[in-house]
Amino acid sequence: MTGITDENAATDLFDLIDGHSVLFAYGSQTRMSELAYCIISSLLETTGVPMSMILFTEKGHEAWEEFRCNQNWNTGLAPTYDTSLKYSVGGVTCTDMTELLMDIESEIEARQLTFLEDLAFLRWRHNKIPFMRFLDLLSSRVRDKQGTMICTVALNMFDTETEKLLHTVFDTVLFVTEDAIQLGPKKSKEDIQYSLKNGRLILKPAVSTDLKKIKEIFSLSTEEKKELDKIVHEHIEEFRRS
Repeated sequence: MTGITDENAATDLFDLIDGHSVLFAYGSQTRMSELAYCIISSLLETTGVPMSMILFTEKGHEAWEEFRCNQNWNTGLAPTYDTSLKYSVGGVTCTDMTELLMDIESEIEARQLTFLEDLAFLRWRHNKIPFMRFLDLLSSRVRDKQGTMICTVALNMFDTETEKLLHTVFDTVLFVTEDAIQLGPKKSKEDIQYSLKNGRLILKPAVSTDLKKIKEIFSLSTEEKKELDKIVHEHIEEFRRS
């Protein structure tokens, strides 16, 4: 279940995600797994699109089982396919990735949401380039079907160059702290505040959203201001009579 206290905040967030390839880069205090499931569950309820999860490790499978058994997790999110690969210590190869992409390609549906296992497993792989290429091509295939791709990774998981390369693969990179979803690594008025309580996601509007509303009020024409004053006056009179 998700609890959203502000529809504008939900709309702002979904606009950033729906139809894009999105990377959530999260800090050490972030409950990213729980947040990701709440966001995805709410997005699916809103859009009604199909969803699949791609798993690369046994740990990923274990995590999926835990989430599937969680009473707060939407049981309708079972994957239509999943792939488990066991890589050698030397890393992943272009052949591994090409075969995986070919397997997945035919399964991607129109507007499908594709959720990838957290990229922590990639940290110790010596050769990350084939996987980055795979992510780039997968993102392109999903985009061709007007779909959405979501992936998560901890901040500072990789070296600077790998991190930069990873960020170029995704249309949108959102930085997540323990209480905010940010459009950049630094705080701004555009940030969406959130909290997680009893398995529910509570979203709060960005400060800029409130400022925008205020600016809209002050930018009203003379006639519009008169109409607004009339409405406010009528509400006050109704309140007095009640």
